[in-house]
Amino acid sequence: MIYLVYRMKLSPRAREDMRGFWKWLEDRESWFYRDLPMVREVRWYYSVVGDVYVVENWAAFDDEAGWGEYRSALATLKADEAWETQRVSQGEWWDFLDTRIVTDLPVKVGFRHQDG
Repeated sequence: MIYLVYRMKLSPRAREDMRGFWKWLEDRESWFYRDLPMVREVRWYYSVVGDVYVVENWAAFDDEAGWGEYRSALATLKADEAWETQRVSQGEWWDFLDTRIVTDLPVKVGFRHQDG
């Protein structure tokens, strides 16, 4: 798996209306990823120590080809004026800090506790 990771700093508007921000984020995820089936999983993390008011978005793809399909699909979606208007409204809620691509290691290390 490879992961596209974005880090965003919450805007003053988001920090002043955290309830509104979390509602907006839930709504955003449903429309943003609706037509992007190559995204296998999406995870969100919120920094509470250090870089406070920073969220991370991790989108998982099977491989580089899946990420390429994502980039191509985004280009098509951005051509839709209504979709693009909705997408760029995210600037009201956060500022992008950086992005990176990471991958799983080629060895079995790390663990996850399973309940049950």
